[in-house]
Amino acid sequence: MKKPNPRSINMNTSKKLFYIFGGVSLLIFLLVGTVIYAYVKSAIVEIQESNLRETSHLVKRKIDTIVNLSVKNNLRSVSRKTESLIRYYYEKYKKGEMTEANAIAKIKEHVLYGPYGLIGETGYIALVKDDGLLFVHPKSEGVNIKGVNFWPQVETVLKSEEQEGYIEYDWKNTGETKPRRKAGYITCFKPWNLIVWASSYKSEFNYLINKSDFREDLLFAGKSRSGYTYVINTDGELVIHPEKEGENLSSHDFAREMIAKKEGRIEYYWQGAADKKPGLKTAYYNYIPQFDWITVTCINHSELMAPLFFLRIFIIAGIIAATAIFLIISLLVGRLIAGKIETFQSIFKIAGTGDLTRQYSSDSPPWFQDEIDDMGKVFNLFMGDYRDVLHTLRTITDKIMGLIQSLASLSQETSSTANQQAAAVKEIVSTMEDVDALSKSIEKKITEITKITENTQFMVKNGFGKVKENITRMESINTANQTTIDGIKFLSEKIDNIWDIVNIINSIADQTKIIAFNAELEASAAGEAGKNFQIVATEIRRLADSTVHSTNEIRERITEIQKSSDRLILTSEDGTEKIRDGSRITREINDLFENILGSAEVSSESTRQISKSINQQVVTFEQILIAIKQIAEGVDNIAAATKETAGASDDLSGVSEQIETILKKYTLEKKPAASGHEADSRNA
Repeated sequence: MKKPNPRSINMNTSKKLFYIFGGVSLLIFLLVGTVIYAYVKSAIVEIQESNLRETSHLVKRKIDTIVNLSVKNNLRSVSRKTESLIRYYYEKYKKGEMTEANAIAKIKEHVLYGPYGLIGETGYIALVKDDGLLFVHPKSEGVNIKGVNFWPQVETVLKSEEQEGYIEYDWKNTGETKPRRKAGYITCFKPWNLIVWASSYKSEFNYLINKSDFREDLLFAGKSRSGYTYVINTDGELVIHPEKEGENLSSHDFAREMIAKKEGRIEYYWQGAADKKPGLKTAYYNYIPQFDWITVTCINHSELMAPLFFLRIFIIAGIIAATAIFLIISLLVGRLIAGKIETFQSIFKIAGTGDLTRQYSSDSPPWFQDEIDDMGKVFNLFMGDYRDVLHTLRTITDKIMGLIQSLASLSQETSSTANQQAAAVKEIVSTMEDVDALSKSIEKKITEITKITENTQFMVKNGFGKVKENITRMESINTANQTTIDGIKFLSEKIDNIWDIVNIINSIADQTKIIAFNAELEASAAGEAGKNFQIVATEIRRLADSTVHSTNEIRERITEIQKSSDRLILTSEDGTEKIRDGSRITREINDLFENILGSAEVSSESTRQISKSINQQVVTFEQILIAIKQIAEGVDNIAAATKETAGASDDLSGVSEQIETILKKYTLEKKPAASGHEADSRNA
């Protein structure tokens, strides 16, 4: 086998550590750098977009404030002028120059139809009583508004020190379908308990706003290196823009999206006057319903991401520096580990020649030693134990050689004895096989006898059942015969009763004949008048004779029936006696069958017990036969094992000689003659 070059192993180990640790560290640093960059990027973008969003809201609030101030100032001016008008007519009323009704009529005329009557397009002046009644109103005069949801604002103004103020509310005039947002300014005129209410819908105050008043402030609000604020209306026209004011952007998709959504965030490409090519812009936009404007605050995406440029440079430089440091450390550690592995390789190479006296020695100071040095100490302990094992093995080999010789002699004696035992066991096996065959033959005969006994028992049980059935039928016949005899006797009694009836009939017939004879005599004495009566009497006498004749026949028939009944009674009584004899014989047969059935059951049970015993005996003989066969196999195995033992003894003898030859190759103790420098380098 070709042995490896120690130098090549050292270099390979160092390179492996260098590439593995270097690659892993680079991946870790790249992963950490990517996570840090993604997190910081997300935070910076969020901050930048938050500033952009706040700037957009600030612009909207600024325009709202300008609008509200303009509306408030305008309404306050109108309300105060109207209050001055009312005061003027009130003074004239107080001076007596006109009546109160005329003064109020004049005020109404000015408020509803004069120059005070219109604010913007649909705004107006209303005079309201402090109890909420619309005293003067162009559309809803006479309506009480104290219950509306904005009345608490009115009460707050009335309770203030100035008793005037600005309010906003939703209002729906008579005939309108839905309320709209209104702005109002109210002042109080206490003498007549009137509230002067100047109001108009906020969307109608566009004419009050001059965009030049806040254009520069609006453009400056979102100004940065590439960012600015502009205003676009819902027709797509740029109302305010630093470069392209007045142009129409309705052909651009981003403009149409902003017009449709009114508020939100959008990204789009735009090329300014100083730009060489279109750049990506991020913008936030808000809707101002009073002017139907959309304020847009935008910034270039590159400016939004500018803070990330230095972050990327810092992360890349950090990854390169950390990876380089880690690679240098990996290279140094790899060389240190490779040197220690080379020391181990040198020891293993010397041990391969048979010299087991070399030990590992570390060149590192104790505080710088590592797991490889600990492994070297364990290796020294292992080599010491291994040398002890070889010493012990050499001693054991010598003892084995002596034991093998004794084992060979003992194996020969055991083989002779085993052969004799095998012959004896084979004779026993032959005898047991004959006994087993005889037992199985007996088992078969007993099984046949058991079947015959069980069949006999079954037939006896059937015969016993028939006998019991015969006894039951004989008892039924006896009962039926006795019932017949009782019926015949009852019939004889009834026949005797018929005799009495026949005698009565004969007596009546005799008396009838006497009566008929007397009637004939009376008829003869009566002459012609009794002729018909004589005929009747003759017929009666003839009927009486017929009755006597019939009763005689009945008497004869009854006599015959009585004789037959007597004979039937005698015959039935004789049959009853024979039935009793049959029942007695049947019971004797039943007793005989009971004895036979008992004997059959005892015989069947005894046969089963014998069969069971024979079966157990057969099983026992089979087990004995199996055991003896196993003993025979064991004896054969012992004989074979004895032969194998003899062969193994020869093999062990050869192996022991080989082990002895191998042990002679190893040097287990140091030679006394060794140079001082070499001895120091080998000691642990």
